[in-house]
Amino acid sequence: MTFAVKLFSAQRVLAYCALAALLLPGTHHLIEKRYALNSAYLLLLSFLICYAVLPLFLVVSRKFGLIDHPDEARKQHADPTPVIGGLAIYVSFIITVFLNFHFSEELKAIVIGSSFILFLGLADDIWGLSAKIRLVGQIAASLYIILFGVHMTFVPVYLGGIYTETVLTVVWLIGITNSMNFIDGLDGLASGSSIIYSGFFALIAFVTKQYYFLFMSIAILGSCFGFFVYNFRKGKPALAFLGDSGATFLGFLLASFALLGEWGESIVDIVIPILIMSVLIFDMTLTTVVRIYSGEVKNFSQWLHYTGRDHFHHRLLDLGIGKYSATWLFFGVSFCFGIEALAILFSNVLVSVLILLHSILVFAIIGIILVLRNKNRQHPVVTQATYGKA
Repeated sequence: MTFAVKLFSAQRVLAYCALAALLLPGTHHLIEKRYALNSAYLLLLSFLICYAVLPLFLVVSRKFGLIDHPDEARKQHADPTPVIGGLAIYVSFIITVFLNFHFSEELKAIVIGSSFILFLGLADDIWGLSAKIRLVGQIAASLYIILFGVHMTFVPVYLGGIYTETVLTVVWLIGITNSMNFIDGLDGLASGSSIIYSGFFALIAFVTKQYYFLFMSIAILGSCFGFFVYNFRKGKPALAFLGDSGATFLGFLLASFALLGEWGESIVDIVIPILIMSVLIFDMTLTTVVRIYSGEVKNFSQWLHYTGRDHFHHRLLDLGIGKYSATWLFFGVSFCFGIEALAILFSNVLVSVLILLHSILVFAIIGIILVLRNKNRQHPVVTQATYGKA
C-alpha cells in the first residue's frame, strides 16, 4: 500500500500553522479590497486546505474501500491507491468559496450542480454505476445550472435561440466532464491540466477585470495544486488518485466556469475557453473518430460503454515516451493552446479566425501522426531483411 503519510511531519505542521493563521478572524478583511493580495490569499488558503485534509481522507478511503486496484488492461499504476483526491479538492474549494464569497444565483447553481456530479462519481467509485445512469445524472446537473442562467448566449433566434443554446450547453458540459475523466490515466494529468485551465481562466479574468470570476478560478487552482503534490511525484507512485468523482467534478466545474465568464464582444471570442481546454476536445474527438472509422463503435450505446487504450496520453506512451515525459508533453500542448486563447483576447476578428484555423490544423496534424504512427507500430512493415539467414 502506498497511502501511509505522516500527519505531523515538519512540513505538514508548518502547513497547519499557516492555515490557522489564514483562518484567523480579520486576516482576510485586511486584504480583501486589494485584488492582488486577495488573489494570493485565496490561492494559498485553497492550497493549504487541500494539502492538510487529504492525509485524513486517505484514512477514510481505507475504511470505505475507496481503493483503485491495478490491472493489466488500462491502468498504469502498480500499487493499490486511494481514489479520494477529488473529495479533498471539493472540500477545499467549497470551504474557500463559503468563507470568502457572496453567492450569486449562478454560483449557487454551479456549486450545487458540481456537488451532484461529485457525489454521483463517488457512488460510481464505491459501487460502480452504469454508463447510462452516469449520463442521465450529468444531463440532470447540466439542465439544473441552465435553469439558473448558466448557458451559452450567442445563438440567434432564427437558429433556435435558447433551445439550440440549451442543447449546445448540455453537450459542452457533458463532453468536458467526461473528457476530463478520460484523461485521468496518468499521475498528475487531470489535476495538472485543471491547474493550467483554471490558471488561464484566472489570467484572462484579471485582464478583463472579472474579479469574481478571477477569485473562483484561483480557488479551484489552489485546491488542485494541493492535491497535485500528492498525485504527481517523479520516481514515486501517487499517494492518491482523483477517482471518477474528482475528475468529473473538475470537468463539470471548469466547463461551468467557461460559461460564466465574459470572453469578449466578438462572436469569435467564444472560442477562447474552447481553445484553453482544446486538448480535452481533441482527445474525445480523436478517439470517437478512430473508433467509428475502425468499426469498434457502431452506435451511441457502444460509444457510451466503450473503454480502451486509445486516448491521447495512451498514444504518447505507445510511441515509447515515458509516463513522466508524456504528462509534461500533455501539459506543454495545453499551455501552448492556452497562449493562443490569450492571443485571441488581444486580436481583431481576422487574426482571431487565423489563430483558430491554425489551432485546428495543428490538432489535425497531431491526430494524423499519432494514428498512423501507432498503426505502423501495431502492424510493422516486414522487409526482406527481416528474413535474413540465421
